[in-house]
Amino acid sequence: MDRRTFIHQMAHAAAMPALFSTLGLDLLTLSSFSNLNSTREQGNILIVVVLNGGNDGLNTLIPLNMMSPLSSARPHVFLPENKIINLGTNDLGLHPSMPFFKSLHDEERLKIIHSVGYPDPNFSHFRSKDIWYSASDANEYLNSGWLGRYIEDRHPEFPEAYPTDNYPHPLSIEIGYNASLQFTGNKSFTSVVASNPQHFYEIINEFDNEYPSSNAGEKLKYIQLMAKQANYYGEVLRDTFSKGTLSGVDYPRSNLADQFKIIAKLISGGLQTRIYKVELGGFDTHASQVDSSDTTQGQHSFLLKSLNDAIEAFMKTMDAQNQSDRILGMTLSEFGRTVHSNGSNGTDHGSVAPMFFFGNKLDTKILGENPVVPTDIDIQFDLPLQHDFRSVYQAVIKQWLGGESNTSREVLYKDFEHIQLISDKYLDADLDGVANAFDQCPTTPLGAAVDLNGCELFTLPPDNYKIEVVSLACNGLQDGMIAVDVLEKRYTYSVYVTELDKSFLIDSGNEHHLEISGLNVGAYNLQFSVIDKPNYSQQFSVTLNQPKPLSAATKVDTTAKTVDVQLGNAEEYFIELNGKMTSTKDPNITLSLMPGLNKLSVSTSKSCQGKYEEEIFVGEKISHYPNPVNNELFILIPGSDTTTQLNIISLTGQRIFSGSMDIPSSRRLQINTSSYTPGIYLVTVKGNTVNTSFKMIRR
Repeated sequence: MDRRTFIHQMAHAAAMPALFSTLGLDLLTLSSFSNLNSTREQGNILIVVVLNGGNDGLNTLIPLNMMSPLSSARPHVFLPENKIINLGTNDLGLHPSMPFFKSLHDEERLKIIHSVGYPDPNFSHFRSKDIWYSASDANEYLNSGWLGRYIEDRHPEFPEAYPTDNYPHPLSIEIGYNASLQFTGNKSFTSVVASNPQHFYEIINEFDNEYPSSNAGEKLKYIQLMAKQANYYGEVLRDTFSKGTLSGVDYPRSNLADQFKIIAKLISGGLQTRIYKVELGGFDTHASQVDSSDTTQGQHSFLLKSLNDAIEAFMKTMDAQNQSDRILGMTLSEFGRTVHSNGSNGTDHGSVAPMFFFGNKLDTKILGENPVVPTDIDIQFDLPLQHDFRSVYQAVIKQWLGGESNTSREVLYKDFEHIQLISDKYLDADLDGVANAFDQCPTTPLGAAVDLNGCELFTLPPDNYKIEVVSLACNGLQDGMIAVDVLEKRYTYSVYVTELDKSFLIDSGNEHHLEISGLNVGAYNLQFSVIDKPNYSQQFSVTLNQPKPLSAATKVDTTAKTVDVQLGNAEEYFIELNGKMTSTKDPNITLSLMPGLNKLSVSTSKSCQGKYEEEIFVGEKISHYPNPVNNELFILIPGSDTTTQLNIISLTGQRIFSGSMDIPSSRRLQINTSSYTPGIYLVTVKGNTVNTSFKMIRR
């Protein structure tokens, strides 16, 4: 099995949902725009509402001009005209359970596209879902989904390089427990599956193992990557969810409303995920689609009310939070229902169904013609296709999600009929934040900064400049220095230092490297401009502090005649030992000592850091015998001293002997103690390399 197949099968086997399986929905209490070029800032949001089972379009969006043939073709599910919500346009009405959709229509926030499907429809739930989710032809089998391919097209380094500084939040989220083919890319799964971010638990302890470059190793690397991402994204979801509010909007008690509630709180809490998916099941209404005593009630009515009420609560929340301009919602179902009703108060699998879009920036013209139902129709009659669902996907990509000019073709593998989805006054083909109607430069590169006319402003990224404190400053000595380097070396820069009231050039003459010296302690503002780019300016601040005092500690080894010196708070140290100067950048050094008195001093290039000074005496080790002494005391003095100072003092403090003695070539002093009173005496021997005392016992 190759890596791509392994990843795909892991995703389809719901590996990622398993990571979030502890997040149950039942734990919830019931009560300037851009595309995916960053999840650090606000941008357009797409919410895909999946109606699982095949929605009955003719009882959702009713062609009022077809009431007579509809009553003949579907008598068991036919809706009374006086109960239908009249849209007041296009001879269309909505199911009685959808009053908020009427409000959206009146507010010009609803778009309807008639008879959406695909050629040669397949009436298997599983196969038709795969076709819709993968955006394939009916006779084509794809292992990836349209949204997964879109995300991978915009993020070719996903998942290996994610999350990043620019993309700290999940790129897409599926609310619930199951992953769908829609979000499966060609190389990886692109969404996070979550059911309740409030109760996120760490999936697996952090680990960072090395694996071999083998098939098994690649699989283990991928599992490790997915586990780490799950932990990270899970914490992000929990944190943003906990910060989010519903702005006082009451949500109905339904599974779909719970899903929209999660999205509302995540958006409110600051999550910048761009694509969400929710789903509502139960639309496979072969039986009991309607109540036999009242066709406005029943399973289908219940589902449409759930859809209506959940979207109403969500949009009211977004309106209250001034977020609804960012929202585009779309419904989709794997197919429609038959024109004919069956004998079980239901309908069977059909070909096409309408799609609904909700949001503030829609072109609200109804696309397509009202479905035509012949007076006398065969039971096998199905509504003809008016719009390929991939035309709708193409419009969503080009007009809302965004990308390069060929992104939709890369994602959908071909071009489809143009559909106007977003109002012209909001369309922004180059995604520069200036609508097409006002954009004088309609092909601005993605991510470029523009002026009010949509034309590119000259700009350089902040990391184009490297500003470094080379040398700290001593207060009043003006001995500080900063250095400036630039990455982009095509330009000549001018740097104005406000506090110095002076400008400096950075160009090829100084190899685009500038050093500014003679600086005192304080903050400095550097204003960068580029020659021949009059509208460009960028400012940075840097602070020069006084360095900390020099720190030093020593440890002497008299046996080895060395001293270990530990230094701190400087980059370079100047050491003087017994008149000999050296320098080092090593904060831990060992110095050799000579016998006798050693004078050590340490300083830095900054006088305000102070100087460390110490005197270290290393004495020769003498020996003496006998002890106790009868008459003669012998003292052996190693080294090179020629004289020594000898002092002998009794316990009463009486000085018995004090004087200088020559050290013979034998290095042995001989002291006659025959005149000493028996007792204990303190003997001190001092010289250039000797300084020691010992007790002598005179018998």
